[in-house]
Amino acid sequence: NLLDPGQMYGAQIDHLDVRLGKILRFGGTRTNVGLEIYNILNSADVLTYNQTYSPTSAGWLTPTSVMTARFIKVTAQLDF
Repeated sequence: NLLDPGQMYGAQIDHLDVRLGKILRFGGTRTNVGLEIYNILNSADVLTYNQTYSPTSAGWLTPTSVMTARFIKVTAQLDF
């Protein structure tokens, strides 16, 4: 091994999700409308690295996966 287990860690991951919601009442029905925004800071932090060292491999500590990009979801729930 090049490094002992637990000797090297990746950078800290900062991730922020936001959910806004509103309850609307019309007669005997109730509607819950929401807007969810994931990864609002749109950070591209690395989640996993290539931890294998080899002269023929892609490279030691090459990122193999990054955080999912920002996306928005609109939701609605109707109760009657």
